[in-house]
Order: sequence, then structure tokens, then C-alpha cells
Amino acid sequence: MSKIKSNTTATKDEPLNADAVASYLRQNPDFFNQYSSLLADIELAHDCGQATSLIERQTQVMRQKIKDNADRMSDILTTARRNDVQFEKTKRLVITLAAAANLNDLTEALKQSFIGEFHADAVHLAIFSGLNVTDTHPCLSSAEHPEENTYNAEIKALASNNWAYCQDFKVTSMSHLFVHHSKLKSSAIVPLYLADQPLGVLIIASNCADHYSDQLDTLFLNHVAAVTGRCLGRIQV
Repeated sequence: MSKIKSNTTATKDEPLNADAVASYLRQNPDFFNQYSSLLADIELAHDCGQATSLIERQTQVMRQKIKDNADRMSDILTTARRNDVQFEKTKRLVITLAAAANLNDLTEALKQSFIGEFHADAVHLAIFSGLNVTDTHPCLSSAEHPEENTYNAEIKALASNNWAYCQDFKVTSMSHLFVHHSKLKSSAIVPLYLADQPLGVLIIASNCADHYSDQLDTLFLNHVAAVTGRCLGRIQV
């Protein structure tokens, strides 16, 4: 092995510094195999202040790395299992939506899925066109004429952007859609579009303030929005 001096920028007038030594050892990881006697002279301080050998410290570091990797793997597996469960629930919802023959069926499918499987407390579908006399589901309404209801304009404004998002439950503008619920605190807003045409908005609400928060991944909700928008467009044609 060449000497440290030949592998660094140090000169007679420029002594080695700690960074140069560290760089050399990083480039020559077998250094202590050839100079094993040095290990007996190397000590590193514990957090508790006692001394320990380099080998002991390396063992501690490796154990910590193994634990960190095991924790990360556990998190990955937990996320994978959660995604599998969510995928199955979503698949069942999509199948039911595809079979919906009218707005009542569509609304009921959304209600059963989000309340029964995704643990929401209330669901409401507000569409931006008129209803037929047979469209009587209690979780269904029309915001077709904003001028006829002060809150219809605010409901339509929820779909100003074509992506799902979460927010606090807006008592002033949403309560009239959820007359049988008085403890709603958070909500997921799911605008429904067909191409660039807004068709309505799905509002999913919970009594828990953090059930629908800005930390929630809305990928699943956007997928539901795309499927529901297509089904809504089919039913209304």
C-alpha cells in the first residue's frame, strides 16, 4: 500500500488535516487490516462518556443501521397492506358505480362505500343540472340555479378546480346539505368533471377534525372522481 502522503494533497509545508485523513481512510477501507495494531490505540466516546473500541463502535453503528432499515421496511409493508385494502374497497366501489342506472343508484353507491367502508359520517352529491322527479335520494341535490339559493353559488365554487382536496367543514355553506348531521368537522371535496365540463361536486364529511386534513393523499379521491364523472355523464345523457 502507498503511504498516506502520496494519496493526499499534503506536503512537507502543509500538514495533514482531519478531512484529508478521513478522505484517505474512505478511499482505503482495508487500511486497518494492514495496521491492525492501531485499533488498540483508538478510542471513541460513548454518549455516556465512557470509552469504547472502534470495533465496538462500528458494531453499534451497524446495529442502528439494521434497526433503521428494519423500521423502514416495516413502514413500507404497512403502507403496502393499507394500499391493498384500499384498492379492494375502490374496486368494489367502481364496480357498483358502473352498474348504476340512475342518480339514486349512483348516490347510494357513493354513500355505502364512503360511510360503510371508508368510515366517513356523511356524503352528499350536488349536481350542476336539474333533477328529475324520480331523483329523490336524500343525499342528492341540485345546485343548478345559484340565484335561487344563497349557498348554491358557494357549492358550485367548490368545483372551481378539477382535483380533490380537503378542508374544514364549512358550516355556513354546507350545513343545509347535511340537515341530519350537527357534528361534522372535516370534509373532502371531490369535483366531478367530464372532460373540462363540471358536472357536480361530491362532499364527504366526518365528525373527526383530522379525518380529512391537508395531509391526506387525494390520489384515491381523484380516481373516484374520474370514474364518478364518467358514470354521471352516462346517466345524464
